Amino acid sequence: MTNILITSPDFIRLNSNISDNLNSKVLATAIREVQENELQEVIGQVMLEKIKELIASNEIENEGNEWYKLLVEKSQFFVTYRVIAELTVMTSLKIDNAGVVQSRDEYLDSVSMDDTMTLKKYYDTKADHYCYMLQNFILENLAHYPEITTSQCHKIRATLYSAANPSVFLGGRRGRGLWRMWPYRVQPGINWP
Repeated sequence: MTNILITSPDFIRLNSNISDNLNSKVLATAIREVQENELQEVIGQVMLEKIKELIASNEIENEGNEWYKLLVEKSQFFVTYRVIAELTVMTSLKIDNAGVVQSRDEYLDSVSMDDTMTLKKYYDTKADHYCYMLQNFILENLAHYPEITTSQCHKIRATLYSAANPSVFLGGRRGRGLWRMWPYRVQPGINWP
């Protein structure tokens, strides 16, 4: 069931600034990678398999599956922006027989790698926002999704409380706490007795 996509390349093209000429193979590969790795971390493997099973059998539209359809709709924008973030690097660099090459065209000028990573970070931030909204939606409606509450390991609840990449530093694990500015705080002769 790994070939079932919960969102279509056309949905991503319609709701983003991706060119209509972008190869569907590249777009489908990015969608598959995002849904199998990053969306699965948020909703869990059992829930993702259930959704893919309903989509494959065309039962997602049936009565009684409204909550699953709503979950798919809520997760599509998270997948869309995470796919765009992946595509910024994926389409600007190619792996060839000569190694990693930057794609260029006669009439198009490629942006620098710094600009590419800035754009990737922009779309990652948007995806994190939609991830946060998806997590809150699941937490508010947890009773409607038995796959999350009964079939998951104990770690699934921890992934519903924090988005992966917050843009604001809040201290804690990512930083070094009080000691992160240590060499600059204590200067002999200036503020050291």
